[in-house]
Amino acid sequence: MSTRNTSTPSSPSNRQTELMARARATASFLTQDMTCIIYGSPEAAKRKEVILRRVEKSMDESDPNTLPRIYGEMNRTQMYRNGLRQGRVLMEDEIAHHHQAFRRATHRYALINGSPLGLHTSLFIPTLNPLAPLAEQGKIIGTYCQTELGHGTFLRGLETTATFDMASDEFIIHSPTLTSTKYWPGGLGLSCSHAIVMARLIVSGEDHGIHSFMVQLRSLDNYRPLAGIELGDVGLKMGLNGTDNGYAVFDRVRIPRMNLLMGNARLLRDGTYLKAPHTKHTYGTMLHARNIIVEIAAFQLAQAVTIATRYSVVREQGNVSIMNYKSQHYRLLVLMSRAFALAFAAKTCDTLYNDLVARQQTRDHSTLPYGHITTAALKAYATQIAADGCEDARKCCGGHGYSVLSGLPEIVSVVTPMATLEGENYVMYQQTARYLVKCVDALRRGASIDSPMAYLEHGSKGAMNSKQKECVAHKGSEFMDPDIQLAIFSHRAVRLAFTYTRKSWLRRAWNLHMMPLISAARAHIEYFVLRSFLEAISRIHDTPSRKVLHKLCSLFALSTIESPLSIGSLEFFEDGYISSTQLRIIRSQVNEILSDLLPEAIGLTDAWNFSDASLQSALGRKDGNVYETLMSWTRQLPINRNEPEDDMSFSSCSDDTLPAAASLGILRGL
Repeated sequence: MSTRNTSTPSSPSNRQTELMARARATASFLTQDMTCIIYGSPEAAKRKEVILRRVEKSMDESDPNTLPRIYGEMNRTQMYRNGLRQGRVLMEDEIAHHHQAFRRATHRYALINGSPLGLHTSLFIPTLNPLAPLAEQGKIIGTYCQTELGHGTFLRGLETTATFDMASDEFIIHSPTLTSTKYWPGGLGLSCSHAIVMARLIVSGEDHGIHSFMVQLRSLDNYRPLAGIELGDVGLKMGLNGTDNGYAVFDRVRIPRMNLLMGNARLLRDGTYLKAPHTKHTYGTMLHARNIIVEIAAFQLAQAVTIATRYSVVREQGNVSIMNYKSQHYRLLVLMSRAFALAFAAKTCDTLYNDLVARQQTRDHSTLPYGHITTAALKAYATQIAADGCEDARKCCGGHGYSVLSGLPEIVSVVTPMATLEGENYVMYQQTARYLVKCVDALRRGASIDSPMAYLEHGSKGAMNSKQKECVAHKGSEFMDPDIQLAIFSHRAVRLAFTYTRKSWLRRAWNLHMMPLISAARAHIEYFVLRSFLEAISRIHDTPSRKVLHKLCSLFALSTIESPLSIGSLEFFEDGYISSTQLRIIRSQVNEILSDLLPEAIGLTDAWNFSDASLQSALGRKDGNVYETLMSWTRQLPINRNEPEDDMSFSSCSDDTLPAAASLGILRGL
């Protein structure tokens, strides 16, 4: 398999393209081999490439010299129509070619929620099961309605009700308060005909908690809202304006009893309620959604780093590429290491989720608690790393990074909301912290804990005895040892877990100790991420790729320890486990790793196999033709086209356009 060639046949030769070609030639590994590692196999990588190339052609986005449509100064309605057009192309391609490539991300690697039809494939269809064929064929379009105007992460606080009417064998879906209005679901405003609605099941006055209900929203004949349903769009957002995030108010809407999705709990005709075998069955869909978010965070961060790295290679100051400056390549290579770390952690999480789904088919929910807290913490960690990283990558591009033509503002605006999507990050960390409290309490009582948490048990004896320990590494090369790196991260996670978690805090003083508890949760998931990275490397057979990834993983681990900008870095040192002398050794080793990885930088961007069409960035052109593309796109902007019928000059303003300014004489001296 070859990497995607996004350069046009007429791609010019200039100083920037020459610099890019030189930088690309210094890679010590074959980028196609690394691409196969990222996507899982040569077949998966090739399949992805073929699908994206076909879709990009369908959307007329293949020519990197043409200004991308999204930069054409669209109004809100045009943004939505463009998003709907793209969503339709993606869905039709899935149906026509029998694949599911767009169940997680768009053709631009953004969260599929960015399409008006995104939740249809990512959450609606997976929840439906037996009704899925209609949705798979696009005969109905659905969304997933959980979040309310007054309730988000707190699932138990949802107010929408589904009251069973035994006489008619129906449920009555109702929004009893203003705050019970369903608010934010993608596609709800204009696009969807049906929805999975999360509501409180009420039977004979008894509240049985939150359940899932299939609700038709619009007529399939004229697509108008059905009686008793008010629907609308929530308006402009910070980003993702190609989708119609909407609201829904239900006024005693009746649906058949069988529209209760009974994969878990059941309600009989006589009103008998059969409880689900596991009380947390409603978390399954959220786990799936959080897995998707983690993967998208990794790829969006990689896109931002790809753009900034390519631009930094061709941008010169005094005939020196700015990528050669330490302040530039330290930031970008560390961000690249984090993108790879998140990508491998997402793969591990996918494995955990698939195992959980298989177990649940036999009513085995034993791995749900660990799966829940892992996806919760990883979602929080990944989205924060990605949001902060994408913004820093934008800053690495100076003033040009502020232009939408760089592609970076779009990426930043798309990544930012993921910190609150499917659970606010600090709430996610608290859920993990509660689990850690229970694990530590079990170990103190001599009880067993979930097997993936074995590192806590191994380190518990020293933690409970409060024995002073020191890291055994004293040379730079020793800090490159994966076992040493894991020991450092494990020591921190164990120490924080045993220092800051007390079962009594579950009942009292939780708010007082919340920040240390969140630190413990973050330390745990950072250990998980590093372990996932190292385990992935151990399975790689291609020696050149493995060597580069080992250095990249070491950069991830050691920069997390030594950088004062790394959240929680002080925790590695505060108990004396790592000394100031060792810190100096680690920093020296980081500099050595950076020198080794600098020649690999462009090869690492190519390994993600992002097309120019997917990046939609003048600065991130694969061939390095940055300045000509930036000026070409600038000239193509509607405001610069000078259409004869659109006189937009200053002199075209009528006297009453600026009456106050004119009366004050403000413009006379200009």
